[in-house]
Amino acid sequence: MKNIYYTTSSDPKYLAGTDILIGDMSDINYEFLLFNRPIILLANNWLKINFPDIGIKTDLNGLPNAIDRCIKCPDEFEYNRKYWLKKTINKPFKNGSKLILDIIIKKAGLDDPVIILIHGNSSVRKTNLKSIYEEGLKNNYNIEMTGSIKNKSSSNIIYVAVHFEDLKGIQDGFKVHLDHGLKGRGSDNVEFSSMDYKKNNYFPNIDIHITAGEEGFKRTKNHLLGPNKKRAIIGGYPKSQLLLKLNNMQNRLDVCNELNFNSDKLIVTYAPSGPLSDKKPGGSLSYKVLNTMNRISKNGDYNILVKLKNNKHHPLFLPLKKLKTSLYEMINY
Repeated sequence: MKNIYYTTSSDPKYLAGTDILIGDMSDINYEFLLFNRPIILLANNWLKINFPDIGIKTDLNGLPNAIDRCIKCPDEFEYNRKYWLKKTINKPFKNGSKLILDIIIKKAGLDDPVIILIHGNSSVRKTNLKSIYEEGLKNNYNIEMTGSIKNKSSSNIIYVAVHFEDLKGIQDGFKVHLDHGLKGRGSDNVEFSSMDYKKNNYFPNIDIHITAGEEGFKRTKNHLLGPNKKRAIIGGYPKSQLLLKLNNMQNRLDVCNELNFNSDKLIVTYAPSGPLSDKKPGGSLSYKVLNTMNRISKNGDYNILVKLKNNKHHPLFLPLKKLKTSLYEMINY
């Protein structure tokens, strides 16, 4: 059996099977609130100031003690976890897709529309749209999911995408931007996001922007949409029902079997937003952190899952051949 596994998969089964999450400024921390389990924030000064106290904030040296503390006192931050879950994800958690489809169809005002979900050939975006697609099929909507739009032109189409890039250039029909992230407090650099929206003239072709909850709504309305702020709507987070569906012992056992983990030991997942940068001032990913995760795993007390956002072509991985232990040998694709 192994004690550590590296993945770049966006499959929600891994998060649902996690017992303790180690994060930084990533939105995945807010997703994990659905399970009410311990969170550790690998925190620099920026994150300590800007991210709410939903878990233990520590530097790398304090990480082993933080893990032990989570095991001994799993309910320590429960009040804050429940508070920020309520602020970031609108209910219903278990069937948010129906609510979102109801909002979209009502706002579009179209009779018997064709609903096209655009994922841009991204596995992450597909995951965020999957529940909506399944809900649409269940209710006999004329719904399809595609990577991009080609040769489509009709006023009776509703286009839905979880990234504004996938809606660029579409002028016909009714366009919906559905937030693919929770946009909780401290989970991104608002200054950079607002520059994106301003650069794109606040997306005049997008009819509505649906946010996952109250925090995302305030951020989108007050800081991003400029003159189009009335187009922001609180809807929900369809991925939440997929995460909750996987929140069971069978999924956890399946994850352990797949990763060759000992199912009797806790799964501690490190899921960083990325390396430290101007855009990610609370990012924690570095060789030093990865080496620490490797050392912790050798104690054999728990399973360590390192969940990276990017594939092996990420610039961070390019100089790895210089390392004594190549990350290419550690990652299982």
